[in-house]
Amino acid sequence: MSYSIAHTKRNGQHLKMVVDDVTTLPSLFCTIYILHRLTKNSLGTQTNSLKALRYFYEFYERKHDGRTFDGDFFDKNFNIDPFLKEIDVFFEYLLSGQHTIKSSSYIPVKLLDPSSVAKESYVAHVLVVTRYFRFLNDRYTSMDYQDCSPTEVSLLHREINKKIKQIVKEYNKQETNGTSNTKRYRSLTAQQTVLLNNMLIPSTEEFVDEDSGEVYPESINPQNPFESQFEQFRNYIIHRLMFQYGLRIGECLLLSMESVGPTLPDQNNELYYILLVQNLPDHIDDPRKNPPKVKTKASQRKIRLESNDYTLLTIYKEKRAALFKMKPDVTDHHVLFISSVGDLNPLSYEAVKTCYQKIDNAFIKEHPYFRTKPEINIEPMPKITPHVGRHTWAYMTLEFIYNKLFIEEVELKRDYGIRARMKGLLDTAADELRTLGGWTLSSNMPMRYANRFIEQVANESNTKRTNLITNSSEVPSSSTKDASHSSSSESDIDNTNSFDEDFDEFF
Repeated sequence: MSYSIAHTKRNGQHLKMVVDDVTTLPSLFCTIYILHRLTKNSLGTQTNSLKALRYFYEFYERKHDGRTFDGDFFDKNFNIDPFLKEIDVFFEYLLSGQHTIKSSSYIPVKLLDPSSVAKESYVAHVLVVTRYFRFLNDRYTSMDYQDCSPTEVSLLHREINKKIKQIVKEYNKQETNGTSNTKRYRSLTAQQTVLLNNMLIPSTEEFVDEDSGEVYPESINPQNPFESQFEQFRNYIIHRLMFQYGLRIGECLLLSMESVGPTLPDQNNELYYILLVQNLPDHIDDPRKNPPKVKTKASQRKIRLESNDYTLLTIYKEKRAALFKMKPDVTDHHVLFISSVGDLNPLSYEAVKTCYQKIDNAFIKEHPYFRTKPEINIEPMPKITPHVGRHTWAYMTLEFIYNKLFIEEVELKRDYGIRARMKGLLDTAADELRTLGGWTLSSNMPMRYANRFIEQVANESNTKRTNLITNSSEVPSSSTKDASHSSSSESDIDNTNSFDEDFDEFF
């Protein structure tokens, strides 16, 4: 009475399925759902959805003495209505932790008092199952499968959908455990962002500019937690792309050697550097077990890079080429970010997570006061993760765009007597953010970080804001490994105020 999630690949196409461990066959209706709905999503989203469906299938079989959901759904003539009552019982099953116990029996009692995080994830599992039920209702409550009149089929379909919507509404209202810590924000402050950026600036060797002949001395960053220059450049660039340009981690891992380049000169003979966010070209064979893909069609976009970041990418490409030159027998899959060891395979999501665990540990070691003084900081800094980078970028960019638009509106009011409309400005700022971040037009995510601006204007705003942060960047001169640094923690905080002053002055 157990199920597994199987992963298969053929002709470059990946597919995940829920498989019965006894029969070794995939679930029929679940597979139909996967082929019609989930294959349009990333493999990560597919895995999360199938995990919830796997729990549901195991729950159903335990509760009904070995009968499968697929078999009972078929016996009920493809009518999903009788199964809706299982939703609440499934939620209690998750709350009691029975999904983590290898057993064939179902215990109809609540065993555990779940944490708020666990409860939220269980609600997410329930919502996955409701989407699955809605799909089954849409597909099978039809004239092709129901032996009744068109009017009766239409009425039955609407009634089932109403019940499903009500279930979703109730679970969206689920409150988290009141005794748990409340975390309102999952982003870093401007001060923390500058300190983190400075910690990750790569060390550089002494070099001579071929054009000018100028000699640049070596610059060592004692705070950088990574040893090799290749890792330092690679991780710093990935960090910049997430924290300053708003790329998702999966979008960073999708970049190929062809994703970055200059444009043709414009009418003013100026060049711009463009980053293309899109799925890997068809001719690239991605060897990763869980290859990334863009989240939605709107995620495919062009992002203008500042010249310094393009220079960093150029240096990184040279170091990348040097690694392959040292290992002529390994295959270059032409994915931009690669591992520095072994067969130099494309970097995986797990590898980036490991890097950020190291970054978080190093940052807190350098700046422990952000988490170890609850009497001063009632809301400690969140753990530094790839997705925190996107949250940080979204909050800071929305603030930047909003203030820029607010100044324009104030000037209009001063010159022409036009009243500034706060809500209208926020709507416009959110639309710029939507364009930069690759959200769909129907997505509510941009408004959560707070009807439309063209892509060029949005990129100009992001470039100006990125320049401000770049101008505030400097290699740290010392590390907390030195005894003298421990006494200067508070002064480090004060030194970052210049960034905030520049930020305010710009507005």
